[in-house]
Amino acid sequence: MSVISYERVEIHTLPSTGGVPLGFWENRILELKNPELSHVYVLPTHDEAARLTAEMILEVVKQKPDAAISFPTGNQAKSVYEKLAKLAAERQVSFADVKAFHLDEYFPISADHPDSFRKYLRENVWTPLGINPANIHEIPADPGTNGEAVAAGYEALLAAQDIDLVLHPIGCGGHIGFNEKGTPKELPTHITALSPETVHRDQVVRKQTSPVHAITQGISTILKAKKIIFIDFDPQYKESMNEALNGPVSSDNPSSFLRTVGDKVTAIMTSDVGNAISPRPVRTA
Repeated sequence: MSVISYERVEIHTLPSTGGVPLGFWENRILELKNPELSHVYVLPTHDEAARLTAEMILEVVKQKPDAAISFPTGNQAKSVYEKLAKLAAERQVSFADVKAFHLDEYFPISADHPDSFRKYLRENVWTPLGINPANIHEIPADPGTNGEAVAAGYEALLAAQDIDLVLHPIGCGGHIGFNEKGTPKELPTHITALSPETVHRDQVVRKQTSPVHAITQGISTILKAKKIIFIDFDPQYKESMNEALNGPVSSDNPSSFLRTVGDKVTAIMTSDVGNAISPRPVRTA
């Protein structure tokens, strides 16, 4: 296949996803050269980026029906879940045996609170995908519980699993889960104070009534997954994405730590994000 140029983006390999018509991604998907990540894919639109992400998750479950997957929340992830539920139904791929975990949850918060991530996941992931309730492992961040004990218990639960896939949408300041700027890489699942930037986004921009603390899988916990899909479909985070891919690897941008396990990481973004990514030299032998 010939190389397709897209500004400073070039396509070298097309992802393999079953059930997709031959040539579906031709002229749609482009690949940024990056010496540290397995792949960095750029799609013209949010819709297409979400579709590719959903296809890749579907492939994991087709290959391993009882895969252990950590699911995030948020607007970027929601578009992926809508595609995923549709594709799974069309291709009759069952998610019943998937072992479902989630990246983070506000603390303290009840599961029926409008801003609860458990509520979000029940409505957008667990029910639409038909995951067996016995296989769903939520962070029990209810009011009246001990946050440190809840975090330690969830870390122990995760440590007993081989997590096959983590879906990670970049967030404020490059946060990964609720690992905010300054979070040490070595921390396991823990309770944390949210950054002023995140609190402003939640309470001012989104008009939420969510707490200012959260329980989150630690960076070290997330990096143990066998595969990580790192997404950015929102141009408001393009500077953070560029720093994550090209800046120093440090807690100043927690998502930059993905580059320490880059052979397991596939990044997927829209063209308005990809156009802001600085070109990188390619590794040579």
